[in-house]
Amino acid sequence: MLGRTYKFLTVVFVLCLGFGISSAQSVDNLRKEKDVLLREIEQSKELLKRKRSSRESTLQQLQLVERELTIKEDIVRAFQNQIKDLDRTIDHNQSAINDLEGEIDVLKAEYAKLLQDTYLRSSSLNELAFFLGSEDFSEAYRRYRVLKEYADYRRRQVLLLKERQNQMIALHNDIKFQKESKESALKAIEDELRSLEATKKEKAKLVNYLKSEESWLLKQINEKEAQAKNLEQKILDFIKVSSVSTQGTDFSSFQGKLIWPVRKGTIINHFGEHEHPVLKNVTIKNNGIDIQSAEDDGVFCVHNGEVSRVVAIPGFNTTVLIRHGKYLTVYANLIEVEVKQGQKIDAGAKIGRIFRDDISKSMVLHFEIWNENQKVDPAIWLQK
Repeated sequence: MLGRTYKFLTVVFVLCLGFGISSAQSVDNLRKEKDVLLREIEQSKELLKRKRSSRESTLQQLQLVERELTIKEDIVRAFQNQIKDLDRTIDHNQSAINDLEGEIDVLKAEYAKLLQDTYLRSSSLNELAFFLGSEDFSEAYRRYRVLKEYADYRRRQVLLLKERQNQMIALHNDIKFQKESKESALKAIEDELRSLEATKKEKAKLVNYLKSEESWLLKQINEKEAQAKNLEQKILDFIKVSSVSTQGTDFSSFQGKLIWPVRKGTIINHFGEHEHPVLKNVTIKNNGIDIQSAEDDGVFCVHNGEVSRVVAIPGFNTTVLIRHGKYLTVYANLIEVEVKQGQKIDAGAKIGRIFRDDISKSMVLHFEIWNENQKVDPAIWLQK
C-alpha cells in the first residue's frame, strides 16, 4: 500500500512539473510576442522622426500612432496573461509541495521504524549468528537474501527521502523565481500604462488638428476609394482572362509563413472596413494592407510564382501582379520595377522599389492577396 502511495505522489509531482514546463513555455511565448511588438514600436518611432509638418504626413503620423497604441495595448495584455500563467504555476507548484511534504513525513516515519527495527535486531540477534545458524546451505542462502533485501530496502528509502527533499527545494526555488517574475511583470504593466496614456494624448492632438481639415480629409477618402475601385477592377479583369499558374502551387500551405514584401515595415492600414480615425460616421475600406517601409531597399516577392502583369495605375504608380497557382499577390505603388511579364520568380527576389512621396517623404507599399476572385487578409498570411 505504501509503495502504491509513493507511486501516486510521484505521478502528481511529475504532472505538476510538466505543468510548470508548459507554463514556462507559455510565458516564453508571451515574451517573444512582446519583443516582436516592441520592435514594431521602434520601427514606428523611426518612421515618425522622418515626418514633415503637412496634412499628408500628419494623417500618416496618426496611423502610426494608432498602430503604436494597439501594440502597447497588446503588450499590456501579454503581461497580464503572463501574470495569470505565473499564478497558475505557483498554485500548482504549491500543491506539489504540499503532496511532497506529506510523502516526506511518511518516508521519515517509515525510515525511523527501520532504524528502530535494525537496532532491536542488532541487540537481540547477531546477523552473523543468524546466518550461521542455518541448518543447510539452502536455508543459509534464504537468510542471506533476506538480510541483503532488508539492507537494500533501507538504502532505497534513504535515496528516496533525499530525492523528495531535493524536489521540494527545487519547487520552492521555482516559486521564488515565479514570484520575482510576477513582480517584474506588474512593474512592466505600470510602465506600459503610463506610456499608453502619453500615446493617447499624442493621438488626441493629431485628431484635433485633422478635424479642422475635414473637407480635405473627405476629398482624400473619395480619391483613394476611386483609385482602389480602379485597381480592384483591373485585378478582376485580369483574373477573368488569365489562367492558373504552374508556379507556386503550394501557396495555400504557406498561411502565416510568407516572407514580408519589405525588409522592415509597419502595417498602417489593415484589411477590410474600418471607422475613419478622425471623421465620425465615415467608413474606409481596404482590399489589402498598407505597409510603411522603414528602409528604402526594395520590395520582394513573398512566394515562388510567375509575373503576370506590370501595369501603371493612377494613385498606385506601377503595380505588379504575381500568380502562385490559383492565388495572386499584388504589389502596388512601385517605381524602378525590375521584373517583366511572364518571368518566373522566386520567393525573396526583388520586384522593385516603393515610390517615395515628395510631401510626406513616406514610402507605403499597398499589398493584396487574392484567392481566385476573392480578396483575403494579407496580414494573416505573413510571418509574425
